[in-house]
Amino acid sequence: MDDMRTTAGAGLGLLLLAATPALPLSTGAQQPSSVQGVVRNETGRPIEQAQVILNPGAGQRELRTDADGRFQFVGVTPGSHRLRVARIGFQPDSQVIQAGGPFLGIAVVLRRLTTLQEVAIQVRPTGVYGTVLSGDQLKPVEGARVELLGARVRDTTDADGAFSMSAAPTGTFMLRVSSAGHDTRMLSVRVPRDTGVGIDLVLRPGSDKLDAHMEMLWADLAQRINWRGVNSAVVGREQLLSRGRSLEMALKFAPDFATKSIVIDEGACLFVDGVARPGATVRDFDTEDIESIEVYASRSEFSNTLGRRWPRGAICGNPGTGPRAAFRRGQSPASRANRAQLVSIWLRK
Repeated sequence: MDDMRTTAGAGLGLLLLAATPALPLSTGAQQPSSVQGVVRNETGRPIEQAQVILNPGAGQRELRTDADGRFQFVGVTPGSHRLRVARIGFQPDSQVIQAGGPFLGIAVVLRRLTTLQEVAIQVRPTGVYGTVLSGDQLKPVEGARVELLGARVRDTTDADGAFSMSAAPTGTFMLRVSSAGHDTRMLSVRVPRDTGVGIDLVLRPGSDKLDAHMEMLWADLAQRINWRGVNSAVVGREQLLSRGRSLEMALKFAPDFATKSIVIDEGACLFVDGVARPGATVRDFDTEDIESIEVYASRSEFSNTLGRRWPRGAICGNPGTGPRAAFRRGQSPASRANRAQLVSIWLRK
């Protein structure tokens, strides 16, 4: 009888143990983190090819920032780590970070070293200034040609790779940088009022030779920006990136576009890198791929460099949109005065 009670008691204990839900064991261990961030200069522009070191010394992890100044270390153990960021011509930055959780976001600002060129920078110059480095050895590029297309200003880099264009007017332009033995760079620049903007870029080894057709397209771009009317907008990459991946929505909320009261739809004639794209619309493009975008409403593209290159008889955008389509749907169509008619997209290279 005692054996039967003992057996029954054991069976009941096993039954209760099986019915009890399993509880996770707390080990106190944390999952590795992703440490990511952006490196910018003193005017807020991203710095590419900056050296980022996690835990300098034996066993350090090292990488360089991309063209948007971004970096990312994955699998970082929780706890304190030292992060060091350096770039030629800038004061290095060193800080202690605390890794923990899924990811840690860091913003790093590098300030220029004080040289003869930077003495003027400390008194808040106007226009555009910066440095040009070679991508193979990250050495200064002397004699590089720097042009602000549409602003009619240019400069040549000195022995330190530095340039300065204090006469640059307020607005958004395209900066073109070329040097023998390197690929030409094009990037959008927004020049603020009453202050300057620093641009620090890297030229990749290659060829600065371009065909006559490309030179003509860039000359047309400069002419359009210089002659554009009030019902137009030129929006650069910086204003677009902070407003989502949809190019259409990002453009609508970009300050330089929103203040113009221009209505953009799928009925505009669209160009990509200066070449007509019949049937294409802004919805076909992702914000990440755009360097700059030009938008022209009625009678605002005075140079006619786009209009005369549109193929005769070709369809502009989506024929199911625009004033006539809106009328058929019972909507109030945008007036011809503020409706975008020509859009020119310049892709990120």
